[in-house]
Amino acid sequence: MLSPIVLISDDEPLVVSALAREARRTGLASVADTTSRHVLELARQHRPAVIILDIHQHEDGRDLLARLKQDPETRACKVIILSGVEDQFTRHVCFELGADAYEVKPFDHTFMMRVARMAGLFALSAQGAEASRA
Repeated sequence: MLSPIVLISDDEPLVVSALAREARRTGLASVADTTSRHVLELARQHRPAVIILDIHQHEDGRDLLARLKQDPETRACKVIILSGVEDQFTRHVCFELGADAYEVKPFDHTFMMRVARMAGLFALSAQGAEASRA
């Protein structure tokens, strides 16, 4: 069975590599974009279960979020917005645009487990275990 895919878009290569490493440890496959220029294209191509999207990149994360949620090919992808600042107005705008979660950096050690749950990884594992018992 194929692992769910998480698309990671952040302009900090170290953040991207750390998140990709944690994704692999959790059982997720990952694809990344450190420029924000290819998010829509990568989302259409790979159909990720979850997109982790930094808000402050070359292209504003809110604009990318709006485009992802307007596109029929990507609107079903769950989107987690990452931000370096806790800002209630921005958080509200992101949820209005269709974000599924809003995380403030630095995130804690349980972040990727929450991403995996959102991607349905543990639900898939439970279904596989039930099917093998039957």
